[in-house]
Amino acid sequence: MSATRTQEIAQVDSNAIEQLRDDVDAGHASHTDSESLAGPFADRSPAASASSHSQSGSLSHSASLSPSSYGRPGSSSMPNSNSSNSFGFAGARHLSYNSTASSGTNTPSVGFYQASAVSHPNSLAALQHRRPIVRSTLRTDEPVDKPWLESTQRRKSDRKAYWIFVAAVAAGIAAAAVMMYTAYASVPRNKYCLVLQDDFEGDTLNTDIWLREVETSGFGNGQFDWTTDSTNNSYVQDGKLYIVPTLTSDSLGEGAIVDGYTLNLTADGRCTASNKSDDNCAVASNATTGVVLPPIQSARLITNFSRTIRYGRVEVRAKLPTGDWLWPAIWMMPKDSVYGAWPRSGEIDIMESKGNLPTTRGDAVVNAQKSSLHFGPNWMFDGYSKATDVRKLWRTYFNEGFHTFGLEWTEEGIYTWERSPVYKVLVHKFDEDFWKLGEFPPMMGNGTLLQNPWSRAANPKIAPFDQDFYLILNVAVGGTNGYFEDDRFPNKPWSNQAENARSDFWNARDKWLPSWPQEKEKRAMVVDSVKMWQKC
Repeated sequence: MSATRTQEIAQVDSNAIEQLRDDVDAGHASHTDSESLAGPFADRSPAASASSHSQSGSLSHSASLSPSSYGRPGSSSMPNSNSSNSFGFAGARHLSYNSTASSGTNTPSVGFYQASAVSHPNSLAALQHRRPIVRSTLRTDEPVDKPWLESTQRRKSDRKAYWIFVAAVAAGIAAAAVMMYTAYASVPRNKYCLVLQDDFEGDTLNTDIWLREVETSGFGNGQFDWTTDSTNNSYVQDGKLYIVPTLTSDSLGEGAIVDGYTLNLTADGRCTASNKSDDNCAVASNATTGVVLPPIQSARLITNFSRTIRYGRVEVRAKLPTGDWLWPAIWMMPKDSVYGAWPRSGEIDIMESKGNLPTTRGDAVVNAQKSSLHFGPNWMFDGYSKATDVRKLWRTYFNEGFHTFGLEWTEEGIYTWERSPVYKVLVHKFDEDFWKLGEFPPMMGNGTLLQNPWSRAANPKIAPFDQDFYLILNVAVGGTNGYFEDDRFPNKPWSNQAENARSDFWNARDKWLPSWPQEKEKRAMVVDSVKMWQKC
């Protein structure tokens, strides 16, 4: 090495050498300190030990670094960490000296590196040119170099992904806007005049609006309830109307239901049926024949004599009842039956449901709103299957809260809805006459010809739904008309073809009665408000 290079190194490392000499003079390089600080790097051979003892406390011509002393706090041998002569180490250095003068070689007594600090100034170069230790962690204030983020390909990919995301979001928003507008635009903007609004204020039913029908016949459906005018079955309380089914045995006793009791609603003048025959207004229980009284009492309220509409709107806000085989309904019938007896003059079912709770997620016959139009040449030919639809709830139940059930009816068509007109259930446009829609045969099985009852109507595509209809609210129980299908309810306690289905139903009360809540209000259809508008 040239003299100039030697002088440079000496100049750079002068502070370290001076510190080293001070440590040696103070006895910090003694045998004891050297051995104790050597740690696992010490040479433990007998020769090295003897040499170390013989040279203890003296300055030799060889020097070794003790790694066990690196970074040792409190050591007086720790150099200035900010100095450029720290030999690439972060901590202090401790040197011990040994000499084998006889052989002329330098042997370190401790450590893994030796450099002569006395024999020749050039030996300092070894210390100066040691490879520094590289830290494996970054300081928190140091920037992290990520060259791949600055690549042209990466920037292009990022821009492409960004614009794809923006385009997808924009397309989704546009599609949602189109769907909302389409639904909103599909709602008719007709002018309606309010003809009925009942919020059930006070504590009595407004009989100027509502008539309680009283019959025992089951209204052509074979229902098991006797509709009464009793306040046990229909009453107003806390601003709401309650229609509640109760057991007939609660008022007449269980014995009267099965034998020896005659119920005659004609004699006491309470029967409201237009045909006051015994089939509609009277029944006698007989254990021999198996005839029983209607085992359930309930209510059916109508507006036939107060409010009707032809084309308009209906809204009923109600909570449906809980209990097996309960049949709540909000529906309409023709006031004058212009085209003849049911179903020739039609029927509009805004909402029909069942009190049974679903047993599986796929159970499509309960917890549902069913809407239908009934029409046909006679009771054996009802074309409702061509104009019916169902709305189900998947996360809640109709008996858990109030729901608004509605109807929109114009010369263009009929549709029903739940919650708001946007959530349509049944949608039927008057673009095809109902005789053609029903696909009715030209004659019955016995050869009797079937005639189109609406052929002479002013508008056959609308008839029979071109006349005044009135509103009905009721809760029926059971029946044999097929609403509770035999094949859809394996646990149904009666057959629709049974001779005495009422009796079978009553005898199986231990199976269905536990599903009826003890609180009357929970097994009732609770009506919060009713509104009807006539198209002006």
